[in-house]
Amino acid sequence: MPRGEGGRGRASLRVDAAALALIVLVALAIRLAFAFRAPVFLLHDSATYYVPAHDLLSGLGFDLSIRRPPIYPAFLVAVIATLGEDLLAVALAQHLLGALSAALVYLLGALTWGRLPGLLAALLTALDGTLLVAEHYVMPEALLTALLLLTALALTLALRRGSRPLFALAGLLLGLAILCKPVAQALLPVLPMVVLASYRPWRRAWLPCALVLAGTAAALLPWMARNWAVHGSLTTAGALGQTLVARTAKHDTGFRWYETAAADRYGDPRETEARRLVQRGIGQRLSDGTIYRRVQQQLGLSDVEVNGFMRDLSLQVIGAQPGQYLQGTARMTWQLLVGDVERLRTDWKTQNARLSREEWEDRIEHLLAKPSISHENEFGRASALVALYQPGALGPTLPVLALVGLLLAATTPALRPALLPGLAALLLVLTAAALDGPVARYRYPADPFITLTAIGGLVGIISLTASSIGRYAEARVARTPVEGNRRGAIQRTLSGRAR
Repeated sequence: MPRGEGGRGRASLRVDAAALALIVLVALAIRLAFAFRAPVFLLHDSATYYVPAHDLLSGLGFDLSIRRPPIYPAFLVAVIATLGEDLLAVALAQHLLGALSAALVYLLGALTWGRLPGLLAALLTALDGTLLVAEHYVMPEALLTALLLLTALALTLALRRGSRPLFALAGLLLGLAILCKPVAQALLPVLPMVVLASYRPWRRAWLPCALVLAGTAAALLPWMARNWAVHGSLTTAGALGQTLVARTAKHDTGFRWYETAAADRYGDPRETEARRLVQRGIGQRLSDGTIYRRVQQQLGLSDVEVNGFMRDLSLQVIGAQPGQYLQGTARMTWQLLVGDVERLRTDWKTQNARLSREEWEDRIEHLLAKPSISHENEFGRASALVALYQPGALGPTLPVLALVGLLLAATTPALRPALLPGLAALLLVLTAAALDGPVARYRYPADPFITLTAIGGLVGIISLTASSIGRYAEARVARTPVEGNRRGAIQRTLSGRAR
């Protein structure tokens, strides 16, 4: 190694270490300041993750519904076994994951857009109030975010080093992300696409792509085999039926599920009854979960049966009104990309919400608690922490800059690895909008990718603008003889001094 290269390498390591220390310090300071000021937040789905983990440690088995993949419950098992069953332990562990995610954004940014864009994106991720709130929920978004960032980092390193083990690791991490939350399947086409875009000729890309897919399969196939043996369904999770009901009956009420004049064409009496129940639920503005459970109870279906039945029925409804579906998906995708401003008071009350509390078994209901007086006294400070920075407060600025960044990555060979965070953000949000709807928390795992690509787009715009101004100035000087002669004299003088 040349003498100078070792020094430059050590200097780069010192820069990276200082940047990571700053990012982690900021992230932890915000999270520790928030963690003890707010009650832990819940959704009614929280119990379907927490109860199986608690029961496993209590010797009651691991009765996980087919609707839930295993990685987040396994994470909860580790947290409860290590830190105890208090729900605050889950929030603290997830806040640590949030700090890790901010550090991963820097590493990913440094490898794709450069250290400065990576640092800016990481600091914004550390301050992101929507991610802060998401980490305080007993829900899988914080773990999913970290797994997706690890996947992107592993693939980016693999592309830079040509490392076969890293390609396989990227696929394995993607499989774990899918087993955390099925929306991560949106990245299944993204990883091979980025590999293909980074290799010339393309035939050199077949082995890296195969290694990525093999790693993903190694993670997914054992759990799919388990679901086949236990539930008779070869899938990672069986929740598509309910999510499509949410998409076509809750978030977009323009779909017609049932029409009296067409009742004789529905055929199967079960289909007729299910359509009638869904249409009635739309009129009553019921939640997708309530509609889904009513259909299941009325028709006497198991979890596996109702998922397949409602999935197929939803696809029929979508197929009959494709224009409605495409228009709604485009609108919801943009709505998710722009985001909303987080209103903390809504989250604050979730432990006292009926739909949250009724899901918890009597044996662990003692874990639930209304916001205490001390929590209420700290609400203003907690709100101020969440409001420090929120992507939704910027309106369409970030998604527009991210689209610029994605375009730059696609058209600049040196930036091809930066396609990964940009495409990951777009596909995650598009998939959430297409299969479920514009639920704010579905955007959160995409937030770091959107931020990083947007900062890359901003830096690209500044660089192109500065370059254009420089070329314009040079051309203007060249067109002015006096200035041109003066510039030439200065250059000759400097050249003579150098000699």
